[in-house]
Amino acid sequence: MLTVLAPVAATCQLMMALIIWRWTRLPGRRELAVSLIFGAAYFLYAAFPEALPCLLPVVLVAPLACNRAIRAGFESPLRPLWLESALLILLLASGLAARSGAPSWAGVVSSLLSLAFFLELPIIVWRGLPDDLVAARRNVRVWTLSLSAFVGAGVAVASVLGGAVWAVPAAAALTCLMIFAAVAFGGELADTLLASPRTASTPLDSREQQVLRRLREVIAEVYSDPALTLSTLARRLDVPEHRLRRAIHLGEGQRNFSVWLNGYRIAAVKARIDDDETILALALAAGYNSLSAFNRAFKAAEGVTPSAFRAARKANTKAITEPPADTPRAT
Repeated sequence: MLTVLAPVAATCQLMMALIIWRWTRLPGRRELAVSLIFGAAYFLYAAFPEALPCLLPVVLVAPLACNRAIRAGFESPLRPLWLESALLILLLASGLAARSGAPSWAGVVSSLLSLAFFLELPIIVWRGLPDDLVAARRNVRVWTLSLSAFVGAGVAVASVLGGAVWAVPAAAALTCLMIFAAVAFGGELADTLLASPRTASTPLDSREQQVLRRLREVIAEVYSDPALTLSTLARRLDVPEHRLRRAIHLGEGQRNFSVWLNGYRIAAVKARIDDDETILALALAAGYNSLSAFNRAFKAAEGVTPSAFRAARKANTKAITEPPADTPRAT
């Protein structure tokens, strides 16, 4: 049965990768497409391991690729590059060693790592929910991504316990069904996931417009609170969370609460970047709990680190205030 289901599942995943690649505004589309390609390689290798041994390295790193794709799709923080590289090397080394006759601990390490990457996915889904400002998209993500996460985790658990003989065909069948559903509702799904405020069918009502006005007044006072969340902000404004979500999404044109809040915090740091205070002091004053969290948020927003941004500002200021070396000086 696997020899029939695996090619079908692989073909479905490759088709879905092409569809996702065309959704140019979809967060994490590159990582999601790569993950689907790796998933296709997994099913093909599971069905034809002797004919396709070249796919083994791709299969071994597929759990890490899936984990990264879900993080990117949820606009959750990615792991530092050095940690991602270390995990990639460990996953490859232990997996290849286990299949080349190494001691049994190599196989255990490879299986446990794969299992950990999949079991972390529902946690990422759960943690990302409070920051998602679009109700329909939150529902879609819970059902589709959580189901995908549990399918992957089920295969990983079955592999550890020796039940992959039945788990892989079951996963292939479920994968086909999920992708068929996604393709059938592809247009609606794309609109929901992208969730552009410009295409909203229902604008803000009068009460939500009032919430938006109060929000713009209050956020300037509380953005630097390290413990600020959407829930605490809703309580401070004395409004239901769903109204506050819509006010920020449609009124401010944002899809993610943390990204929106980081905009205020980073703007405050940039306004004081020329001061003599350290980057850490500026980050803490803006509401960040650590320098690493601030560096990640700043680089995601500005494309450079805070230190590089400050250095560029100083270089520009110096170039403006100092005349060229060959300019004659007045006597």
